[in-house]
Amino acid sequence: MIIGGRIAERIQVLGITQSELARRIGISQQAVGKLVHGGSRRTTYIAQLASELRTTPAYLTGKTDDPDTDSPSAPALPSDARELVDHFETMSNADRRALLQIARSMAGGNAPSETVHQPGKGYKGEEK
Repeated sequence: MIIGGRIAERIQVLGITQSELARRIGISQQAVGKLVHGGSRRTTYIAQLASELRTTPAYLTGKTDDPDTDSPSAPALPSDARELVDHFETMSNADRRALLQIARSMAGGNAPSETVHQPGKGYKGEEK
């Protein structure tokens, strides 16, 4: 199916995972996996998928063959955010996951209770 192959292609081009795409859109990784592997042929999230994949719904559904025609450009970032992104792109996958875990925790997102920067023990080793 066209949509699955094109989603997989854009995921690879952008260097993200199915899980990351799913998190950004607010759906399960399994839902993205079904779209990629043909287990699902329709989605109400086509516009959000296209936006996150920096393309258009027309490209994902096969109505056009150019992923960049009328696609939204990457949002302009302030210089400090751009610097952070530039550093992030040079990190190993393990370092990226650790940094994302820290950022999500600091932003109040859904991170495990024990994070890289907040170990399970209290200050100076006393138990919580």
